[in-house]
Amino acid sequence: MTITLGVPQPTSRFAHPPAIQHVERVYTSDKYVLPSDEEERKSVEAVAEERYRLHLQHRLLKRAFENRLILAPIALKDGDAVLECGIWLLEAEEEITVDVDMHGFDIESRLFPRSHPTNMSFSKLSVTSLPHEWDDTFAFVHQRLLVAALQKPDWERAISEIYRVLAGDGWVQLGEVGPWKAGPITAKHQGLVQALFNAKGLVLDCAAYIPAMLAQTGFTNIRVEERSIPLGKWAGDHGSDGAANFIGVFRAMKTPILKAGGLGLVHSEEEFDTLLDQVEEEWDQTPGAEIKFYIFSAQKVRSS
Repeated sequence: MTITLGVPQPTSRFAHPPAIQHVERVYTSDKYVLPSDEEERKSVEAVAEERYRLHLQHRLLKRAFENRLILAPIALKDGDAVLECGIWLLEAEEEITVDVDMHGFDIESRLFPRSHPTNMSFSKLSVTSLPHEWDDTFAFVHQRLLVAALQKPDWERAISEIYRVLAGDGWVQLGEVGPWKAGPITAKHQGLVQALFNAKGLVLDCAAYIPAMLAQTGFTNIRVEERSIPLGKWAGDHGSDGAANFIGVFRAMKTPILKAGGLGLVHSEEEFDTLLDQVEEEWDQTPGAEIKFYIFSAQKVRSS
């Protein structure tokens, strides 16, 4: 059975107006909508060098889920191996009390920390193509926010790869963003983000399909936890953190949007910046402005 993801076919590149001139940021490839340049590296390096400080997004999501890093019902034991990428791995090492091997990977090695514990290693890899020698290796695999990286064909491949490298009875945990809401300006901006994802062949509403894809791959004990993260000053520090994080994410999409000519919704760099300023202001002034976030967990059945 094949899961049909609810995304229109990517728009032809000839359908877009000419690119809008602006100061471009560096992206790993044309299909990605978030940058990997030095500005991004600095925020990750801060966590590696000052481990007591959490990156804003990590802190925000951890707080939203009652300060839990591992929601899957797994009891790690000495000798287990854990697979992840990014900030989560660095903090999880502090909280996991048993002796485990921890491996991080990412498509962009510039984001790896320069210093890390001795039981931790990193590789430049894609979740859609993990090493064959990792078959049945990891007790726990954690991935978060693949929404901005995986095209439609990649999703089932990624989940299949995770299943392959998990040991029997091992658990996967996936975290993905859902819809956000506030008012009419936010709705216009959400249409712009949807147009960008359509053009790139990405799946903005991937969270709606993850449980079915997990089941199709063979996972059992599928669980989901949903949280609403407030956006804007009306919700105090939590809302201000939420707004700062997600408005930063959306501003980072400037280059692919403007290279696509504004996707018929913005017509200059100034108009893009003004729209994001207005979105941020609307969040601050709209009690109930929020964004959904989901954490999925599922178990691989041990072969008999």
